[in-house]
Amino acid sequence: MTTIFLSNMREKKRERDEKKERRLSFTSVGLGLGSFPPETNVKEPIINSAVYFDGESCPSSEDVATMIIKPLLDGYERLSSVPDLDEHICRPSYHGGEENGGNIIDPMKLIRELDIDGGDETLLNKTIVEHCQDTLGEGRGDLPWWEILIIRNSGGGPSACVIRFHHVIGDGLALVSAFEKLLTTEDGKPIHSPVSLQRSASSTASKKAKKKKGILSTIWSLIEATGHCLSLGATKYDDDTVFSKMNHSEMKHSGKREAVIFPTMPLDFIKELKSSAGVTVNDILMTAVSQAIHDYCKKQGDEVLKAKGSDIQCRGLLPVGFPRSQDEMNDKSKGMRNMWCMVSCDMGVGHSDIQDRLKHIHAKTTEMKEKPRAYMQLSIQNNLGPYIPVSVGQQTVFDTFSRHSLVLTNVPGPTDKVLFAGKKVKSVQLFFDNLLTQVDLISYAGQVYGNIIFDAEQLPDSEIFGQFYAVALVELAKRLNVDVPPEVARKAIS
Repeated sequence: MTTIFLSNMREKKRERDEKKERRLSFTSVGLGLGSFPPETNVKEPIINSAVYFDGESCPSSEDVATMIIKPLLDGYERLSSVPDLDEHICRPSYHGGEENGGNIIDPMKLIRELDIDGGDETLLNKTIVEHCQDTLGEGRGDLPWWEILIIRNSGGGPSACVIRFHHVIGDGLALVSAFEKLLTTEDGKPIHSPVSLQRSASSTASKKAKKKKGILSTIWSLIEATGHCLSLGATKYDDDTVFSKMNHSEMKHSGKREAVIFPTMPLDFIKELKSSAGVTVNDILMTAVSQAIHDYCKKQGDEVLKAKGSDIQCRGLLPVGFPRSQDEMNDKSKGMRNMWCMVSCDMGVGHSDIQDRLKHIHAKTTEMKEKPRAYMQLSIQNNLGPYIPVSVGQQTVFDTFSRHSLVLTNVPGPTDKVLFAGKKVKSVQLFFDNLLTQVDLISYAGQVYGNIIFDAEQLPDSEIFGQFYAVALVELAKRLNVDVPPEVARKAIS
């Protein structure tokens, strides 16, 4: 009897543990319910990852269904389930009926197709942006909250597959890890991941450094970080430059978005700049974006820039993903999750000298790494957040975002050319339609791709951003005595 009793207790514990594993974090639930107050008109947070193919070499919908969607449905619970935001779980999808408990999904149902006729990427990118906010939530017949949009181009320009995930499913690290399992190099080998999902040696060294500081210093750092995170939504609004003027207490999403694609840059060139300056790749790219914003304001005759110079406050929100073990990433129930938060960083937009700008940004990003602000922000989100009303949480997020000028992401992608559903991927882009202007950068096969997506009514003459981004990198190379590749030099010329 005792053995039976203990066995039953273990079975009940196992069932409770499994149920707990499937629960959505407060961060995930918040993304599902909506991060902002309804009156801001912000729609669903959807990650749009576009992979481009030459001309008509786009994979067939059957190959996408068989080689991509089916393995994802089988490999991850959240990808074959539907979020139940009231219960904080992902329940089975009943799109295919309630037989056998649900989750019987035809992979073809998660594919949509569009046809365009364009001679280059212009129409393709415009089409992607137009569909960035197509709903993935309720109203789709109880399908899981993701899809692949195939855009076929019959006009000679590139085609694309856009992998669209509602953010409630997981963060960038989780999605990158999932897709890396399905991609191969051109000779069929598994790809090498540039993303470290586990704690790195530098992270370990940082822990040792904290120990050397002493307990009182560590406690003070945690107190300071907590105060910083709790007060971020009450800080001063960014200065009212032509780039930031739309960000205020009454800002709303206009529903009109455009994107400017940045010139593609060789990753080796960016790494040469990084090594010469003694900074990080992220510092170099942030400096180029900051310089582009500065030059845009200058070209628009911005009076705030003239008056305040280097004292201008123009901050970016940077998503920070937290490491997780490989076992977690391979676990069917734990692989998809949201372990990330936003960290504030001043972009140094007011500096007139690009090397001063780089020094400023490097100092700010170093401070971000040394202080536990990201850790405390995530802790507050998931531990304090569940005890406040949804409306209060949404207002807090809005108060933080509206005081900043942009969101900036930088994601490392595959280092080699890869095959997606059996077809060679030419290039990649990330698109995320946010309340704020958003800059998304991603590396792939030795190149850095990027774009800026913004309110079409607020930033006139915005097409110049791409050239300013290229000019900034060329100027930085000259100042650091780094050779500029001819293809880069050409992109900096109007």
